[in-house]
Order: sequence, then C-alpha cells, then structure tokens
Amino acid sequence: MSNWKTEADIRAEKAKNAPPPKMDAPRKQELEGVLQRLGSVTAVFQMRAEALPVQSFRRLSELMDIYIAGGHRAIGEGQDFVHEGIKLSDEETRDLHKLMREIFNVDAGSKN
Repeated sequence: MSNWKTEADIRAEKAKNAPPPKMDAPRKQELEGVLQRLGSVTAVFQMRAEALPVQSFRRLSELMDIYIAGGHRAIGEGQDFVHEGIKLSDEETRDLHKLMREIFNVDAGSKN
C-alpha cells in the first residue's frame, strides 16, 4: 500500500478534526454569485463550442457542470468551495473518470 495521499484524502483527514463549518451570509451570497458567473461562462462555452467539429472539446462543459454542482453542494453543507475545494460524489467521480477518458484519452484514476 502506498503512502501517497490525494488532495481529497488530506481534506478528509483535516475535516475529521475540524469544528463544524460556519459560513456567514455575505460569504454565502458571494459564493453563490461565483457559481452563477461560472454557470454563465459554461453556457457561453457551450454555445461557442457547438460550432466546432470536435465533439470531445465540446464535452469540456460537462466537466464545468460537475464542478458547479459540487460548489452548490458545498455551499449547502456550509463549506467554502473556493478555499476548501470541491468534494465529488461517487457518481460525479465516475462521470469525471469517464469524461477524462473520452476527452483526453487518459485514465484519471491512474497514479502514473
């Protein structure tokens, strides 16, 4: 077994010892605004990418959608996704791995 830890492993260890997260209303509103702007960027990307003949490039917006969904979930859990990162669900992780194979022809689960 390797001693190598992923970013998610490190965050999980820190979360075990951390007090319950608290987010003030202004920060929550700011983060929701960030997600709204990210959604706008994704929509423009999708619209512009439709004109390109490269299907795998157009699928990058699906990666953006996964990130945005994780951000919404984090806010709902009282976490600041900008500073703490995005914690993916099992389904999102599977989707991410599938997209990485389809878009970049790499296995995102590989440690090589």
